[in-house]
Amino acid sequence: MKSKLIALSFLLLSSLCLSACSQTTPVPADNGEQPVAGIKINNLAPDFSLKNLTGQEIRLSNLQGSGVILNFWKISCSYCKQEMPFFEAAYLKNKTLPSGIKILMVNITENKSLIEQFLKDNRFTFPVLLDTTGATGQTYNANYIPITYFINAEGIIKAIKFGAFFSQTDFDNQLNKIN
Repeated sequence: MKSKLIALSFLLLSSLCLSACSQTTPVPADNGEQPVAGIKINNLAPDFSLKNLTGQEIRLSNLQGSGVILNFWKISCSYCKQEMPFFEAAYLKNKTLPSGIKILMVNITENKSLIEQFLKDNRFTFPVLLDTTGATGQTYNANYIPITYFINAEGIIKAIKFGAFFSQTDFDNQLNKIN
């Protein structure tokens, strides 16, 4: 009886292993077809429209032609605050270039006046978009923040950073994927 159980267990494990080994990760076809919209690397970034702090509507698809760094954050997130100098440096470097990288810092559901005071106190000048309902954050799986998407000039997600950047080198390595 014991040997039958061992043999059955072995057969079950073998079949599971074989089925898992035969799984492949789909690779997007390079046949000129439009990429699929989604939040994975090599997907077309889902379009959205959010207001900035001055009330201007910003639509992601209107930024095609420039790379975009899309970061989701909250003031209440200490890791979010820790990485903000990297975003500010990238913003200052690119803000005057017509096709420079665009920085979009999406705040999820926090009070506008609180955000404005935070930016003033810390001398951050990068653009902030207000996701007042959290719907855009949900679309981009921003359940755990910070999360950053690096989107190339064609609107394709080329890198995703889950969690905070802890060094300029780490940030620049991701940034180079859309330059």
